[in-house]
Amino acid sequence: MEPMRWKIKTDIIENVSLNIGEYSSIYNEYITQEEDILEVINCYFQKRNSNKKEVTIFDEINQEDVSFSSYQSFIFSHEMIEKEHSLAASTIMAKKLNRLMKDTVEIEGYFNSINVMLEDMIGLLDCELPIRPKYFDYKAFIKLLSFEYELAKDYSRLIVRLEQMIPLLIEELNKQTNNQTLLIYYYPEANLSPKEQVRFANLLKSLPVTIIVLTGSSQFLSENLSTMNYIRESTQMITDEFIDNLIWEAPLIYEREEVIGSLERFIRTYQPKFELNPTISNYRLHEIMLFEEIDLYVGVRFMAHIRQNFELDIQYN
Repeated sequence: MEPMRWKIKTDIIENVSLNIGEYSSIYNEYITQEEDILEVINCYFQKRNSNKKEVTIFDEINQEDVSFSSYQSFIFSHEMIEKEHSLAASTIMAKKLNRLMKDTVEIEGYFNSINVMLEDMIGLLDCELPIRPKYFDYKAFIKLLSFEYELAKDYSRLIVRLEQMIPLLIEELNKQTNNQTLLIYYYPEANLSPKEQVRFANLLKSLPVTIIVLTGSSQFLSENLSTMNYIRESTQMITDEFIDNLIWEAPLIYEREEVIGSLERFIRTYQPKFELNPTISNYRLHEIMLFEEIDLYVGVRFMAHIRQNFELDIQYN
């Protein structure tokens, strides 16, 4: 999938651009309500109750509108995944089981046999009440089911349950949408240890869907600038224009690949420190430590670009 840049135009929120790819990340910034942006996107890519009349999404790279039928969007979170274990009628897993049963011809015969037996059981009762059994069908059967995990795995751990459930859900969603699933995942780092965050990030990046992650953890950031998003005051901070200026105004001659690589490392390593009014140093232990000339130049320029307060503790020799 080639990277896109979605320009989202609507009266609901201020117009904003997003860098979109197979796996895209939006870093949660304390001023911006990123959830509002994602809710607009999620509503736009719905078959029903779409906001397509009020919203326009334009791909600035390919110079074309993104149709509301290009994707079908779903919002996930750990809480939503946990509710799937209840097999309530509204859950994806219940719909999956219902579809699987309807695809199995023999199931209907079993239901007919069970309903006959229920009628016979009522006939055996010495009861004058006008009662009859409720019809036993797919929904009634699903209500009798519950998850029973293997004892060999520690299913008390959230990461284990996520790793088991999410691939099943994605498989079902891709069947429903004909592989046009857009998955929006809120705060995947929640209640996971650093090691578990690495495991879960690898899982999300391997899923066969287009995914947008809203996160406050560097573990879930995209691998490259073309799919990273950092929004301040409704303005996208990671843009081609900024990168071009970064290259042209450099005090030394750097290749474009060098500048992009340095900026990617800086964001992935230090983004959680941006909002702490950090000190940048090239010789002393501080929130941000940059030792190479290109990294120091790129880091300072980016902090100024996003209008973030910071201090310099530099040993110039």
